[in-house]
Amino acid sequence: MSFVDLATLTMHRRNELEARIKIFSEKCDRAVDDINKLKSKTQGFVLQLNCDPSELKERFLNCMKHLDEYMYLITDFNLAVSMMDESSTVEYTPVHDTPLKPVPLSPLNTYNLIDALSEPCPSTSTACTNHCPPEKPKRVKTPKADQTLIVFSSTSSSEETVPQAKNAVAVKEVQCVLEEEVNNLKIEESPSPPTAEDSNLPAQTMLELDQGYEATIMHVDGAFFWVITDDTDDVQSLMEEMTKFYRENHKHISMKEVKALTCCAFYDEESDCYYRGLFLKLTEEDSQAAEIFVVDTGELRTAPIDCVQPLYSRFCDKPPYARCCHLAGVDLVSYHNTTLMEKHENFMKEFIGTNCSIEVDDNTSESLGVYVVLPSGETLNKIIVQEGLALPIDKPVDDDPPVEPETPADADYDITQCPEYEDPVEAVTGYRSRDDADICKHFKGGPDKTCFKGKRCNKKHILKHPDGWTLDRIEVLGKVKSLPLPAPGSWHKVLVTCVAHYDRLFVQLVSDRTQEELPSFGCVVPLTTLAALVRDMNSPATKAAYKPLTVTPAEGELVAALYPPDCNWYRARVLSVQRADQSVEVMYIDYGTVLWVKEEQLRLLSARHTALPRQALRVALAGARAASPCSRQWARAKRALHDMALDKTFDAHVISRDYDEISAELFDADGYSVAEQLAAIHMVELTEYSVVDDTDVSHKIVVP
Repeated sequence: MSFVDLATLTMHRRNELEARIKIFSEKCDRAVDDINKLKSKTQGFVLQLNCDPSELKERFLNCMKHLDEYMYLITDFNLAVSMMDESSTVEYTPVHDTPLKPVPLSPLNTYNLIDALSEPCPSTSTACTNHCPPEKPKRVKTPKADQTLIVFSSTSSSEETVPQAKNAVAVKEVQCVLEEEVNNLKIEESPSPPTAEDSNLPAQTMLELDQGYEATIMHVDGAFFWVITDDTDDVQSLMEEMTKFYRENHKHISMKEVKALTCCAFYDEESDCYYRGLFLKLTEEDSQAAEIFVVDTGELRTAPIDCVQPLYSRFCDKPPYARCCHLAGVDLVSYHNTTLMEKHENFMKEFIGTNCSIEVDDNTSESLGVYVVLPSGETLNKIIVQEGLALPIDKPVDDDPPVEPETPADADYDITQCPEYEDPVEAVTGYRSRDDADICKHFKGGPDKTCFKGKRCNKKHILKHPDGWTLDRIEVLGKVKSLPLPAPGSWHKVLVTCVAHYDRLFVQLVSDRTQEELPSFGCVVPLTTLAALVRDMNSPATKAAYKPLTVTPAEGELVAALYPPDCNWYRARVLSVQRADQSVEVMYIDYGTVLWVKEEQLRLLSARHTALPRQALRVALAGARAASPCSRQWARAKRALHDMALDKTFDAHVISRDYDEISAELFDADGYSVAEQLAAIHMVELTEYSVVDDTDVSHKIVVP
């Protein structure tokens, strides 16, 4: 006979029950938090309907879809709780003075103290961890077909769609269904893991054209190479900090979690260091290895998934250090020759780790077109041409005649893949004309200039264009007043806002007036200063009232354009439009800066923002001319003028004035002429000039 201390047994069972209750409480708290997140997210669905009418239908259907999914989850939760209440049983305690109710007999299991002591621990038991009853729970009565509240037509799990277990020993319990549903409950836009934050790296700053930057070549891959324009010591300190952190806080993650990563940190065994990277995919040869792009060096690495870690937000405050570049001004001859490509790549790899300077020639694509200036003063672009691996672009090539592209047969064209447009205006401009709605279709021309309805017809009696072009007119802002050009011989204090060429600048006239006082609340005053205009254009109320462009912007149109470096809105004029990538070239009329932006970064300019004349005034340096006909010399002179004058205040002496610009001398605070300083470093040459008085001139002939 075996004697058991009931007090000890009760203490152990009580401790085990308290531990399970603690786990259940944590899961309940998590479920409550997730349900509160669902409630807060559904409250924002109504606000999403405050949009453009063209987007209303799509947003409404999207919100209804998400709301149905949330309702399915909450319905499953309520059904599971109700089934748990109906299938609950009385807990049996082995105490002699407690009356016991009849226990349902089971041919497989017996219940006594000896079996209780010899039962496997919960961590190894195959039974349900929540001690659910083995019998199948009762189903809730479903309403009739005509009384159906919710039709489960989606793929979300409900009572009818939960598959019943086929194992005769144990059936999936209701409590386990509830736990699985709560664990699978996901809130959109919150995929962060428990211990790591899902962070993205900030975007790289844009390098300006014709500017020189100190750089270090880090990696070469074919015709492209990656450089670091920042201090390499900062990159090294970041890697050392990451290595120290992840060695102390290494976390084992599963393959599923690795696939969900975007930015990650991985350990490189060769260098014994951690790097920041972008997870690309699992390798085809080995599913336990991942392909990762190193954002700080430009390399493509393969690492085991055990070496991959989530990238924490503390390491995401700096943008990727590596910038992709290609040699500008040359045309490689190795694109279709594998041997020459390998030779070119091996030649470029000799310069890995070299400290050089780069001059940006093209920044319109992901790969920067640069001139690489080596410490010896030679350019890598010229050396690659001398090695016979490239040809200069500005020289015609007569060795190989141009090959005309083959015209594919008619069978190669798939007309179903082409966009269909019935209106040619919509195909070209994206605008749907209103000719059919405004022009009378019964008008056939003639002397009466009307249709059979006579004066009752309220539509236009004109003939449509034979080619289908619209006769609509859309008014856009295209004019803004200019500042009066100062008279020759006068002196003014100016602020240089943009350097356009080696002898052309854009300046703003600096007034001596005190700072403008803000108007009282509710008082509307005209905008008389540039500071007040910029403040009004970037106020929260104005930003919320901005309207997108309805048609493709026209050349010369005035718009409100976003300036990406500081994310503020300014007045701009459209210079050109490129429909291929929906890019628009604009000039910020108050500063003179020219930039390419996307169409979604343009808005309609309000009429009240056109009252202030444009503040940028174009100035030509008096007496300055090019020292050489070489364009490279012009670029160096422009860079020298940029470093000398941008964002600085000068005293301007007006020499002459033309149609839209003035010629002036610029003197710094010490009284030195800017043109003479450029001539002293052999960037420009000086010519004689004198003040041109035009006070008696009443008419001028402008020749285009």
